[in-house]
Amino acid sequence: MKKKLLWAAFVSYCVLMLWLLFGQRAGAVQYGNYWQQLQANINLVPLATVWEFLRGLLGFGESSLRVHAIINLAGNVVMFVPLGVLPVLLFPRLRRFWRLLLMALAVILWVEAVQLFSLLGTFDVDDVLLNLVGAAIGYALTKIKEI
Repeated sequence: MKKKLLWAAFVSYCVLMLWLLFGQRAGAVQYGNYWQQLQANINLVPLATVWEFLRGLLGFGESSLRVHAIINLAGNVVMFVPLGVLPVLLFPRLRRFWRLLLMALAVILWVEAVQLFSLLGTFDVDDVLLNLVGAAIGYALTKIKEI
């Protein structure tokens, strides 16, 4: 029974994530040609977005962006905590941290690449880092439970 509930939670999480990451952005109006949009939707500079949001939170940016900064920073972490919990509980091979982290990295890079090339989002290295932090926190929660 517990395994069925875990699988139901995992499938529900995957469906919700697909909708959050891709579905709600479908049909968004795009301007310029495909390659211009790709170039505008990529950030490969580590921590550039994080520092921008932190500056906004500390009052150096527009106050209207503070809520957006909190949602972005916390959301990118919290949304991926279940990716560090559910696979560990469902797949015994992922009970080692490095395996879980590699799986999470592969999933996150796939999501970021699909968002970029489908023009349904951006590829931001900071999202990758924050998502990995979320998965690592999820993994840590599974280990706390074992103690």
